[in-house]
Amino acid sequence: MATPESMISEDERLPLIIGFQRVAENTNQITRFIDHGRGIYVYDTDGREYIEATASFYAASLGYQNDELIDAIAAQYRELPFIVSALHRTSSGSLDLAEKLTEILPLEDPHLIFGCSGSEAIDFLIKLLRFGAVARGEPERKTIIGRYGSYHGATLASASVTGGHHAEFGLPLPGFEHVSQVDYHGDREPGESSVEFSSRLAAELETLITSRPIGSIAAMIAEPVSFSAGFKVPPPEYFSAITSVLDRHGIDLVADEVITGFGRTGKLFGSQTFGLKPDHMVVAKGITSAYFPLSAVGLNRDLYDALEVGSDNIGTLAHASTMAAHPVGAAAALKVMEIIERDKLVDHAAKMGKRLASGLARLGGHPLVGEIRNLGLGASLDFLRRDDADRIVNTDADEVSILVYNALLELGVVTRPAGRSIVMAPPLIVQGSEVDEIVLRVGKALDLVQSRR
Repeated sequence: MATPESMISEDERLPLIIGFQRVAENTNQITRFIDHGRGIYVYDTDGREYIEATASFYAASLGYQNDELIDAIAAQYRELPFIVSALHRTSSGSLDLAEKLTEILPLEDPHLIFGCSGSEAIDFLIKLLRFGAVARGEPERKTIIGRYGSYHGATLASASVTGGHHAEFGLPLPGFEHVSQVDYHGDREPGESSVEFSSRLAAELETLITSRPIGSIAAMIAEPVSFSAGFKVPPPEYFSAITSVLDRHGIDLVADEVITGFGRTGKLFGSQTFGLKPDHMVVAKGITSAYFPLSAVGLNRDLYDALEVGSDNIGTLAHASTMAAHPVGAAAALKVMEIIERDKLVDHAAKMGKRLASGLARLGGHPLVGEIRNLGLGASLDFLRRDDADRIVNTDADEVSILVYNALLELGVVTRPAGRSIVMAPPLIVQGSEVDEIVLRVGKALDLVQSRR
């Protein structure tokens, strides 16, 4: 196995291509090799300690080395390490997980399919929406609406509904449209109220829908909060304005809860935080605390009925994925949910989120900071600044974001740079003293960057 010590030179390209960076930066010199973790901390091969203040891309909700979860996974490996879920067979654990999810997902009478990642889950749902449309005699109802700046995955379909990085991949595929991100701080007109802003975005959606053939749009996919766009918390009026448009045109709403699910937003699901009633839902990441690759799609009754009709007509539902509904993944997910419920981690995370928000609020007057957003156990510092007349006054917010991100790495804190913001979302198990330490180091990083300008 390749290790940092085995590399011939610091500038040699690694055999592993690492994402979300320049390919030429895949070198021994630049890369931090993470060796182990415990709690909210990870450690690299040089012995340096980091607070993982994003739960590693918002996934490791129970932190690192949760022995109870590891034991549950190991026990399942010894009992049934794998069985495919297809052709009239599945594992009992996978059924148990599906039944558990039907109880807790904020959907009416849902049915479940599983995948291995959020990308797969989005892709599978888009595929099944098309199958359902054909089964209902509406084969042209296949357009999907996403939002600019949102991220929904790495497959061709999920990358097409994602709202960026299209040109370099020759995307989006046909059948994908996009509307504005709900970026009230960045995109509002000077003096524009949140009600006016939300109405403007709803009008934009209405214009897009009415400009397309009637009956051609299947769904809009949206995260309750777009972490990847810089933790854009929607104004309270936004979703009611958007869903009113969708309902009027008979278009489904899909809640992408790959990040927001399982306690991140102060409730078990982000849809509950915002009072949403989505037609379908996608979950991943925190469902297993990233200890095993698993995702799930909750389908509403109408789509499920169409799947039954279509599969009866054809003789099968020609969809399966070898590793989906994996019994080890099911065991991991069931244990994660047990721990979250038993240890009241949703309530704990909400409490820690308030502490994080309170600490960060004290940094709101820093000359680099334009806005601080928080919700549940998540927060962001936005470096786009506005003056007293509500006009944008700087153009270097993206640059400042990277500088603060790098300064925090120097100080032993991993955050997520996202455009003009840095995002924080520590594991749900974070303790008060650890939250305080994150805030302390963020303040130091801001001062460090300011002193170097």
